[in-house]
Amino acid sequence: MANRTMQQKGLKLRRQKRAWAKTYGRSNHTVPNRGVLNEYKERALGLGVNEFEVDELIRTQYNREAIYGFTPGQKEVHELMADMRKRVPELMSFTLMDNAFYKATCNFNADRSCYSISITDKRAGVMRTSIEYGSKALAVGQFHNDKLRWASKTPVDSPAAG
Repeated sequence: MANRTMQQKGLKLRRQKRAWAKTYGRSNHTVPNRGVLNEYKERALGLGVNEFEVDELIRTQYNREAIYGFTPGQKEVHELMADMRKRVPELMSFTLMDNAFYKATCNFNADRSCYSISITDKRAGVMRTSIEYGSKALAVGQFHNDKLRWASKTPVDSPAAG
């Protein structure tokens, strides 16, 4: 009688070990040694190469001086980007939804006091613009609840336009 009971207990234990995840089935749960890990981090910081060594490597390997700051091409690009930022106003809209059928955009003014939502129906080629709302939360909430009030409806050039 006792032999059969012990056999059944062994089978049950094997079934449970198979069903459990590996982490729960392990008997030894070792705790990492935080002191050793911190010491490893400090040693790894010492393996980095400082800037002086990099400059010396460039001088010896490539027989030239290291380039500091921007390269000539990068400088031109940065100047063009700064010039564009001065001339072009800040982006005053964000996209709420863009799929194969509709594109919804929330537009706002510089003071962020008036928000309106424009929905373009790509199949019908129609763009509808909502009335102005006083806050972003109200405008987006009305959009998600399908309770927008429309101020205008204009045709778009082609149905595939978006």
